[in-house]
Amino acid sequence: MTSNEAAKHVNLEILKEISDGNTDLMVDLINLFIGQVRTFSDQLELYNRKKDYECMAKLAHKIKNSVAMMGIDELSSDMKKLERLAQEGKKTNLYDNFIERFKKISGEAVIELKAILNSL
Repeated sequence: MTSNEAAKHVNLEILKEISDGNTDLMVDLINLFIGQVRTFSDQLELYNRKKDYECMAKLAHKIKNSVAMMGIDELSSDMKKLERLAQEGKKTNLYDNFIERFKKISGEAVIELKAILNSL
C-alpha cells in the first residue's frame, strides 16, 4: 500500500499535521501505536472482566486519542461512547461489543499501518 492508496481505516492526515511532515516522527508514532494495540485490548478485557469501569473509562479516553491520531475515526467515536458509558457504569452489556470492535478494527488498522511504514 502506498501512501496515496486509500486505507480502509487509517487516515494519516492528522499524524502528518502533528509531526509537521517529519517522516521519522511519523514512523516512531506509528510504531508506538502498533505496540500499544495489544496492550489496549488486553486491558479493556481485564477491566471489563473485573467490572472496573472507572479504569475502563480512563483507558477508553487514552485509546480515543491514540486512534484519533492515526485517523481511525470509527474507533475514536466508539471509544468516546465507551468512555462516557463506563464513567457512568451504564449499558455494561454493550462493553463486549465495543471491545470486540476495537480488536477487529485496530487489527486491520495495524496491517494497514505496517504497509504504510513499508512505503515511507
